[in-house]
Amino acid sequence: MIQRYGLTVLGVVIGLLFWPLEAIMHDFVFDKGDFIPNLLSHDPNELWMRTLITLAFATFGWLAQRNMREQHLLQERLTQSRDHLRQIIDSTYDAYVAIDEQGVVIGWNRSAEKMFGWLRQDAMGKDISRLIIPEPMRAAHRKGMQRYCESGIATMLYKPLHLQACHRDGSEFEVSMVITPLRSGDKQEFFAFVRRAGSAQDALAGDGLG
Repeated sequence: MIQRYGLTVLGVVIGLLFWPLEAIMHDFVFDKGDFIPNLLSHDPNELWMRTLITLAFATFGWLAQRNMREQHLLQERLTQSRDHLRQIIDSTYDAYVAIDEQGVVIGWNRSAEKMFGWLRQDAMGKDISRLIIPEPMRAAHRKGMQRYCESGIATMLYKPLHLQACHRDGSEFEVSMVITPLRSGDKQEFFAFVRRAGSAQDALAGDGLG
C-alpha cells in the first residue's frame, strides 16, 4: 500500500502542510492577523489557492509514483528476460563462451564446462587464451585481439571457423565456431557458440581475431 501510493500521499501531506505555513507567514511575515484565524480562514480566494496548491503537490506525487512503478515493472521484465536468456544459453547444446576486449571470460555455460573441463566458477574472470587456446596459438590470438581493439579490423569474425582448442587436461581437439563482436556501452565484447568439429580436414591454424 505504501509502495503503491507513498509519493501520492506524501504530495497530499506536503500540500496540506502549506496551509499552516501560509498562516504563519501571514501572521509573522505579513502581519495580517493571528495564526489561528489565518489557518481557519473562510476567504474563498484563500481556500481556492490552498486547494490548488494541495492538488498540485498531490498530482506531482501521483505522477512520480506512477513513473517509479513503471520503471520497477520495466526492471522486472528486463530481469526476467535476462534470466530467461541465461537459462536458454545455459541449456544449449553448443558451448557458449564470451570474453571482453582484454580476453577475459565473462560468459561460460554448462556445455562449455563439459567441452573444456573448466567449471564456470573456475573459468569466469580468467584469460581465455590460458583456458582453451593451445600454447602455439596464444601469442597470435593476443595480437589479433589488440589489432581489432585498436583498428576495428579482423579477418576471423562473422564467419565459420575450424580451430584447435585444448581441454583442461591438455588434450587438443578441433572445434567449429563463429566469433561475433558485441558493443556493450563503451565496452567491446565477443561471444561464440562452439562445438566439436565433425572432421579434422580444413583446420585453420588461426591467429585469434587476426
